[in-house]
Amino acid sequence: MNTRLLRSRTLGLPCALKAPANCTIARFWHQRRAATAVEFALSALALFLFLFGIVNLGLLGFSLSALARGVQTTARSAAVYTSAQYTTSNTFITPSCATIVGYFNSAVGGPLPTANTSAGSNPLLTVNWTNNSTGSTANYPPGLVLALTGHYNWAPIGFAGFFAGIPLSITTVVTVMGTASSSPKITITAASCP
Repeated sequence: MNTRLLRSRTLGLPCALKAPANCTIARFWHQRRAATAVEFALSALALFLFLFGIVNLGLLGFSLSALARGVQTTARSAAVYTSAQYTTSNTFITPSCATIVGYFNSAVGGPLPTANTSAGSNPLLTVNWTNNSTGSTANYPPGLVLALTGHYNWAPIGFAGFFAGIPLSITTVVTVMGTASSSPKITITAASCP
């Protein structure tokens, strides 16, 4: 028998006499053909996580922008509605909660789900009307003050197991002006929602 075959680097046995698993590992240990695939597999994981992060940051900014646009447009629409009522009847008549939710849903459209004013909704609208017809509230002119807040719990795509969600909140305050001397009638359909 050839003495060179008996001298192996590991057990002193030629590969034919070793266990098949040891031969497979020894053969592949010195192969260089699959090195590129292994390097790509390791670097692709970091690359795809980075790309998912960039896409999610873009979606977060888009959701925040849609929420801000929806809250501002809704507050403006509610103020215009109340102002038109005041102009025609000298009475502040505020829109109902359902009307305010309709304003928000039509302003936002598709980027965010349908809003509501009931607890547990996502997005959730909080509406507070304050009577300031005498001008007693500092920094606001006489009239009705509307504080509209939109809350949205944004969840990232692909990272649901790592993040419970990021709470977003936008508040807009508008004033429907009316003169304090005329003592207008005030009909607040819904002082607050919810």
